[in-house]
Amino acid sequence: MGEPFFDRYKDNGQILDNTWRARPNIYESRLRLLHRALTTREPGKILSIGIGSGIFETLLRERYGIEVAEAVEPSASLGATAREKGLNVVESTAQDCDYAGAPYDTIVYNGASFGFIPDDEIESTFAHNREVLADNGRLILTDVPAESTLGIILKLAQRYDIAREDIDDLLVGTSFFNLDTHAYKPNWHPIPWYADLLIRIGYRDLQFFQTVLANPPYQNDQVEDPIKGYTQGNYVAIVASK
Repeated sequence: MGEPFFDRYKDNGQILDNTWRARPNIYESRLRLLHRALTTREPGKILSIGIGSGIFETLLRERYGIEVAEAVEPSASLGATAREKGLNVVESTAQDCDYAGAPYDTIVYNGASFGFIPDDEIESTFAHNREVLADNGRLILTDVPAESTLGIILKLAQRYDIAREDIDDLLVGTSFFNLDTHAYKPNWHPIPWYADLLIRIGYRDLQFFQTVLANPPYQNDQVEDPIKGYTQGNYVAIVASK
């Protein structure tokens, strides 16, 4: 389907782990956000799409005893790092995945991995995700929203090739301090765009949680617990039921 997958992380499978070690408070805040979204009900059998190097899935297992049954990751380098952590990872995109282990109680795209799905394929992909969910199953999306302070900086930097020295002071306290080696998603939309899409497909009972309310330079200063809503956070989770 669509354009062939381009691996932005080829031979760079440790970049996300390096970022985690350098910005632990942001990752802790994001972990708490993911945990809050997963535990709106019993998560059951979980499929993680775009697992990256498996940081959050490993922390969920170690901290909360939540096991991710299956994972999908298109990057061979990131997937190899995740497998080293003991995770069951299939190399595929969300669009091409065969979802052989269906039905799933929870499908989660953590860290904006759905932002790598082209706009002309995202509706059919989320619709297929709904088909392979168990009755009353959930789709969870976590993202840096396009309309957030961090999102605006990243989106403009990518689109207009802004010089790094012009944004370094803004990104120094974020997960994207190493943006020159850390590729981010090509497709950006505000949270209401995704909410409307999910409702149109047939998802229901949408819930929203947010964290990292601090402006970008200060995001690693302290850990933040998630709160409800999506209009303030630089990281947001959407929980949608089948």
